Amino acid sequence: MRTRRRPLLAGTLAIAVAGLAVVLTAPGAALALFSNAPTATAASATAATLSAPTGFTATAASATTATLSWTAPSNLTGYTLSQSTGTLAGCSATPTSTTTTCSATGLSPSTTYTWTLTAAYNSWTSSAATASATTPSAISVTLLAKATSTTSNSQSTTVTGVTSSTGAPLLILVYRQGSSSSNTISSITGTAVSSSPSPSQIVTQQFGSSNDDMVEAWRATGTGTSSGTVIVTFAAANNVTTTIDVVQLSGASTSNPIAASTGNTNISGTTVSGGSLSAVSASDSEVFLAGLAASTTMSTPSGYTALDAPAGGSSAVHGSWYTSSASSTGTSTTAGTSTAWATIEVAIQS
Repeated sequence: MRTRRRPLLAGTLAIAVAGLAVVLTAPGAALALFSNAPTATAASATAATLSAPTGFTATAASATTATLSWTAPSNLTGYTLSQSTGTLAGCSATPTSTTTTCSATGLSPSTTYTWTLTAAYNSWTSSAATASATTPSAISVTLLAKATSTTSNSQSTTVTGVTSSTGAPLLILVYRQGSSSSNTISSITGTAVSSSPSPSQIVTQQFGSSNDDMVEAWRATGTGTSSGTVIVTFAAANNVTTTIDVVQLSGASTSNPIAASTGNTNISGTTVSGGSLSAVSASDSEVFLAGLAASTTMSTPSGYTALDAPAGGSSAVHGSWYTSSASSTGTSTTAGTSTAWATIEVAIQS
């Protein structure tokens, strides 16, 4: 009895070797090759053309955040991103192929950080691109001393017990009710403020039915004197009530601490609002000063901390607050009764 061999199906012979499929057909037919692995040409081209991201930059946006941006190379499926020092937050460790910017968060003030970015195409990676940034010091705002005077027809008010740091930027915040519209400040002197550079006006805002009242902000520099004085002298001897706040700025630029300033006023109302600030960033701090023609309660603006403001339920004609993150839109406090008012906002930069 003969053994019959089964013919190959359709006259073909199939051999599989290391992921390569070879199909041998009958004489005169075509030879077919199939592979499930990348060809040498494709692999070579991908590895050779996968470039690192270009234009990779890191910019400190505040004392705790930095903005990363880059230009994407061609032919990629994603990225890998790492941070030194600390732990990467805010940005993904594996950004998508369409990502070209992100914001790193949770950083510490006055710290240098480096980010490393590589492009990826499946299992291939490019050479690394790096970018570094140093976060600025956190800006803090401290009320050093204050004084209120109700001496009628006086021309100056003196704040005592002012201990400033040598070279530190100071804000002198002034509220004044007067008996005439001649109520601006002519000079600020004293042992706690330097004469070089001399104190200078930042912004002033008169208000009230006859512009008898005003709020004003000045910039000065501390001398480092312990328990020194700040003397505010007005243009005329017609004071009714004055309140002076002496505020020290830590972590701010000593040469140019004021990023922007604005004033606002209205003859009546309970919403006491500031004006718009231009050219400010979230890394700037902000001081808000409000003055009223009539004594009443004032609310604490959202996101602000009181420097010299009435306690809840108490009445006053003056209030000052600060926040660590300035906004280009004006803030506001709510007065308990309708009255004439004026405000000043000062953005502080590092």
